[in-house]
Amino acid sequence: AIIAAARALLVTFGAEPKTDREILGVFRKHLIDPGWVEGQTRQLLDAAIDWRMGDRDALTDLLGQAEQLAERVEKLFVSLDASLKFAVAPVAQKDASPANEAAAHTVDLRGVACPMNFVKAKLALEQVAVGDVLDVLLDDGEPVRNAPASFAEQGQQVLEITNMGGHFSVKVRRKE
Repeated sequence: AIIAAARALLVTFGAEPKTDREILGVFRKHLIDPGWVEGQTRQLLDAAIDWRMGDRDALTDLLGQAEQLAERVEKLFVSLDASLKFAVAPVAQKDASPANEAAAHTVDLRGVACPMNFVKAKLALEQVAVGDVLDVLLDDGEPVRNAPASFAEQGQQVLEITNMGGHFSVKVRRKE
């Protein structure tokens, strides 16, 4: 049931993994990491692989988590719109540590000229979950003047612009 639940939504991302391990890896990448499914589901997926490999006798102690996963996948499936986007909000990631989040969501665009720096920053922002913050490192001048304004025009939240001496740090919260 865990593998079936994990496989159910992968077609919406154009993924067709073959093995159980591939299914769970793609599920992590597209549904857990961006926040569509609770972060604690990682442990459930690891336990499912352990069980399949014979390293674990049973999964009965995780039945409640498996049921929650199936319910969340069903809720996401029912919410799909015509363009295969979820109409429900992502869940909060309860197990993410702030230190790891900061390190994982930084893009260094020093030396990248306008408008390519904004294009790359926008692509990086699309990789973080809605509500998370991306730290964009930009050069002084046009890059730090234009990129934050472009983010604001597109509905993102520019939290702060900090002069780091030689370059700037722009913190942007993903809103959509």
